[in-house]
Amino acid sequence: MTCIAGILLMLMPAEQAFWSLVSIINKYLPGYFSPGMPAVQLDCRVIDSLVCNIDPKIGEFLKRNDMEATYYTIGWLQCAYTLTLPRKTVLRIWDMFLCEGVKVLIKAGVTLILLAFSDKKVRKTCDSLEKALEYLKYKLPQHLLEEEIFVNKLISLNISEEQFKVAHFAQLARLER
Repeated sequence: MTCIAGILLMLMPAEQAFWSLVSIINKYLPGYFSPGMPAVQLDCRVIDSLVCNIDPKIGEFLKRNDMEATYYTIGWLQCAYTLTLPRKTVLRIWDMFLCEGVKVLIKAGVTLILLAFSDKKVRKTCDSLEKALEYLKYKLPQHLLEEEIFVNKLISLNISEEQFKVAHFAQLARLER
């Protein structure tokens, strides 16, 4: 939450930033910051599910290395990518997020994973959970995160409303078990 507040404070006066933060949390991110973080955990699982459906090879790689999305995507989602992506990219994602809602943050997570692990050599090098997480956090090529490349990839993802719904309800059912 403080990450989001920080960006808002760089863009507007303090009182406006405060009320913007309240609106974002209440309207777009309900359940992200409540005890147990049920909404953010669900969205992490939705990211995982969508990645597996879009690119089965990357999905298999993630499963083989026991890389549950909650290990790395909770921070991405709760900070709305402010600690992960360059500022220009974050602001473009936020523009889309404020117009279209949390689905944009989910698509950004899918995009980040697809860009990170699309190279077969990278998947081969990241042969453990620790190496894969280290790659995501410290070694991801910065050119992949630049605004034009990242946003174009995000926009080009053809995830339909139906796919979102199916992934959402499937993961919701798994969480409720």
